[in-house]
Amino acid sequence: MKIIIIGSIAAGVSAAARLAAAQRGAQITVYEKGGFYSCGTGGLPHYLCENLDSLNKAIQAKETELNAQGITAHLRHEVRGIDAAARKVTVCDLATGRVFEDHYDKLVLATGSSNRVPQVPGSDRVGVQTLKTVEDLIFLKEFVRTPYVRDIVILGGSWAGLEIAKSFLKLGRNVRIIEKEQQLLPQFDPEVSKLIQKELEAQGVQFNLGEQVRSFPGRTFVEQVQTNRGTYPCDLCVVAIGVTPNTGLLAGTGAQLAPNGAVLIGADLATSVPNIYAVGDCAACRDGSLRTSSLKVADLEIARTGLTETEARKAGLRVKSAMATGTDRPGICPNPHRITIKLVYEANTRQVLGAQAWGEKNVSARINAIAVAIRAGMTVEALGQVDFVYSSSSCSIWDPVQIVCGQAQ
Repeated sequence: MKIIIIGSIAAGVSAAARLAAAQRGAQITVYEKGGFYSCGTGGLPHYLCENLDSLNKAIQAKETELNAQGITAHLRHEVRGIDAAARKVTVCDLATGRVFEDHYDKLVLATGSSNRVPQVPGSDRVGVQTLKTVEDLIFLKEFVRTPYVRDIVILGGSWAGLEIAKSFLKLGRNVRIIEKEQQLLPQFDPEVSKLIQKELEAQGVQFNLGEQVRSFPGRTFVEQVQTNRGTYPCDLCVVAIGVTPNTGLLAGTGAQLAPNGAVLIGADLATSVPNIYAVGDCAACRDGSLRTSSLKVADLEIARTGLTETEARKAGLRVKSAMATGTDRPGICPNPHRITIKLVYEANTRQVLGAQAWGEKNVSARINAIAVAIRAGMTVEALGQVDFVYSSSSCSIWDPVQIVCGQAQ
């Protein structure tokens, strides 16, 4: 069997490795138009304030792993067309310009997504940048080292924007986040977002919510960001206002797309086109997902899973919620860390629907437990009776998951 994978970023490399293990004897070829293997964009902001040695080692280790599994990977090779009927792709070797065709039995699309940039005056100035590739990372690391780069503006107050802000805070820069919506983190309920914003402001982040960028004044380099409400100093602006799935290769194949342009896939990762599959940012599950995710900004860890209360009500569900604070370990242990959880559940059945949490440490572990509870269809009472480490039914209640379940009326 011949399997072609388009894209060698995190999802593509993971798919290649799993297929190599599951499909013994299969011929697997990976085409990647960029110059690096397996660098998911979610991890790139971490390296803005860290040495690149560990990143280089991770890239080299992934290349070694692919070679050991017999996977043929081609960097700087761009797939420019898919003929689904003939089951072949058209490929361009970007180093030589040679164009050729390659046939497949199964095709996996792992093309990721592209950052959106506001089309306003000055958006092409030096210093208006996105962070999507290793090449972007290298540019930003060098640019921010220059002594005059002090005021940094992040466009976008969602996960990506906060992740980038975290690294610049560690570098001691002045960080301002501009978000067009009226709240930070639209994936959270408004009251939760406000509490998180308050904690981040205490750590030095400046916020301008409900503002839309109008221009990037400056000469060659960006010097300011102008919005509908004000003008702010800016030596570097990193744009993180959202992404567009890279699914243009599927044009003409008849593949079903989601409203945001992502290709729809089932539980088996299959698209609506025979023998074509998709993974990563370019794909969206037909049946939806819990969107379980987490983020660490300065000293604050943030995580969520399932539905927010706002989303549940919009879906026509009759829901209730509870909020409580606990610690990640009992009082007899040293250095307990505070965690606050908002739990969302169905009013009649009391089935757990979602949760949002934030705190100093070990927040993701609580959200992971709640994600399992959602998938298992557990009620608030059943979740509250789970025996956590140091928190069995014979002990006093201290874990924030158990406390919030106890608060649910």
